[in-house]
Amino acid sequence: RNLTSQLLSPATLLHPLTLWCHQDCQHRMIFSGSNKRVGYCALVLVTIAAISVFLIDCENSSLWSISTTAGNVSEVRNVSSLTSTKLLGGGEKGHEEIDDDEEIALDYFLGPDSKLTVNRTPIQNRTNVEKEILIPCNTTKGSSTLVNATQFWRRKACKIGDAKSVQFFHLGKGGGSTIYFQLLDYHLVFERSHPSPNFDSKLFKGPTTTLIFNIRDPVDRFVSAFNWRSLLYCRDGDKRKPYFKGKSNSRYPPYLYPDKVCLAGNKTEKILLHEEYQSDPNPLAEALCEDSPNFAYASEKVKNIAHARLSLNDWLSFLIDPDIYPAITTTGINKVMAITTEPRVENNNTSLLDWHTQQAIIELYSDSGLSSDQIDDIMKHKPQVNAKSEKKSEMMTLSSISSSTSKLTPPPLRTLGECCLARFFHDDYRLMKTMILDDREENLTSVLPLADVHSLVKTACSWGNDEQRTSCMRDLASMIKRRAEFLDYSRGSCENVVGVVKNVSSPLSSLPSEKVVREAEVDLGTIYYNQTTGGK
Repeated sequence: RNLTSQLLSPATLLHPLTLWCHQDCQHRMIFSGSNKRVGYCALVLVTIAAISVFLIDCENSSLWSISTTAGNVSEVRNVSSLTSTKLLGGGEKGHEEIDDDEEIALDYFLGPDSKLTVNRTPIQNRTNVEKEILIPCNTTKGSSTLVNATQFWRRKACKIGDAKSVQFFHLGKGGGSTIYFQLLDYHLVFERSHPSPNFDSKLFKGPTTTLIFNIRDPVDRFVSAFNWRSLLYCRDGDKRKPYFKGKSNSRYPPYLYPDKVCLAGNKTEKILLHEEYQSDPNPLAEALCEDSPNFAYASEKVKNIAHARLSLNDWLSFLIDPDIYPAITTTGINKVMAITTEPRVENNNTSLLDWHTQQAIIELYSDSGLSSDQIDDIMKHKPQVNAKSEKKSEMMTLSSISSSTSKLTPPPLRTLGECCLARFFHDDYRLMKTMILDDREENLTSVLPLADVHSLVKTACSWGNDEQRTSCMRDLASMIKRRAEFLDYSRGSCENVVGVVKNVSSPLSSLPSEKVVREAEVDLGTIYYNQTTGGK
């Protein structure tokens, strides 16, 4: 058995070049007497053998079988041809073909006394044949080849999809970085809009046909954006290296290395976060209540905070505004995909963002023309996480936290600020309600869907399998339920909802009016900070 196994190994079978080299080595050994030449021939032979073993997995091949008899050894084994230009069994009649040279090679290596029998059974009649699944490897340079799944992952140049047809609206502080890196990691090509949307003609007239966007609870996203931007800016006595755009340390931007680098400069955003609001989101959040005397002032200040300045409605305004969306033609966008992140109770308060992203990858693979077998094979052969991927994961984690890398822990959001923010982003919750097709969900009656929107809005969760669709809508429903009591305007103002009595429990009520602040050029954040801390 071992003898036949060696005789039929891919290192010695079915390659005329191997036969020629073996004969040439024999010839040189007999007639030339040159050890150098013999060594050279032996080296070539060993190289061919090594390449053969690397390219062919003989144990997994089921293309054709050979029955041999050499002495008293009898064996039947599956082997593969080293001929790379054809697949055995791929003929028009479905029968296997063996070249004359290959039979000569077998004859030579097995010896003149051995018997060779080739099984030429039609390949479609065999039940144990496993065909290799080939995947198109398209490059950005326009070339295209067919490769197997292992080769697909090894070749970074292999891309899936058309970059011009897919647009990703990356909403800041909503899990967008996780989605972005995973899409790239799976060799998908697309265009990304970040930190603001790109409403160009491609969305209306093509070639963009698919829009992906991420959704996170608006209140959570606002607080995350406030704390994140506050963390990024350098403080007095900060031990992190200051970041200057275009300087030598520009390779290490703060948003990737917030524990080592901080944003330098005296920008408006930094003054707002560090000085006016003392890195505390509560004063700003509570000033965003509609009945707050500082509502207009605070609303303008929100526009100065990156990732918080644009709401979900702002990002999807071209699908909401009836004066705009009629411009979308039949060749423009025709599919929207919402990827949600929400820590639901039934999921142990963890988000299914990674799972949703995987489902989006499968959907995009399918849209690009890959079959289910091809998709399964790609997923099955996905390499394990390497050091580079771990670094990406670390960066995504840093981007999704508020200040765990900083000694300055931001204060938690108070209930009053939560209520004020929920009402400030009321239209976002209405937009999410519009995306939920099942109106039988409980505790959603306080939020009404938006009227007169583009029909695509209602299909934001209508992609993927049934489990994906249900999970997407449950995530949206969970976001609304968490803020349902605050979004019920029949209960009165936020002070009434949370039990805050004006001029007694709320320090916000004693703040000067917007007019007084502007006339006296008084810093609202400093006033609030001094009132609540005694100026210490």
